[in-house]
Amino acid sequence: MKRFIKKIKIGKHHLDWVAGLLSIPVLLTVIILNLNNLNSQKKNTSTPESKSTERVIVVPENNGTKNQSLPTNSLCKKEVGPVSIAFPKEGETVTDNPVCINIEYNDQSYCSVVWSYRINNGSWSEFSNNSPCIYNTPAGDVKFELRVQSTVAQNQEKTLTRNFNYQGSSPTSTPSAAIN
Repeated sequence: MKRFIKKIKIGKHHLDWVAGLLSIPVLLTVIILNLNNLNSQKKNTSTPESKSTERVIVVPENNGTKNQSLPTNSLCKKEVGPVSIAFPKEGETVTDNPVCINIEYNDQSYCSVVWSYRINNGSWSEFSNNSPCIYNTPAGDVKFELRVQSTVAQNQEKTLTRNFNYQGSSPTSTPSAAIN
């Protein structure tokens, strides 16, 4: 047996040929798995019903400045300070699109706060300290609610409501994110 094995001279080209043959089933398995995966994704994707509904897009306003930096140390008052909605005024008719809500919180003696907002009893936004700009605001009466929370003290929360009338027109396109 040892003589037989010594007589057979296995060269590199023989090993390459065997490796090539062994890789064919692996490649076929990968192709079949990928096809099955694609087919299952097509089945799971249901086509949404096309409804002609307006989409309200909210973009936080950024005036080119960093987020407000209010004191968070032990010297600040650990409660929600004076906060107000400066624009739009109560009952005001607005035609701007987008409607940028101006939220004022300027008293440096209070610790920092964040706020969440909703429009016409919709779902609440995530908390932030940026003033929102609302695209495609629904025409007519708009109820804007602002929920303000302290970032330092627990259970410190205020809710403000602003009612205004929107009489503007929807834009033909929506803004896209800027690429830096």
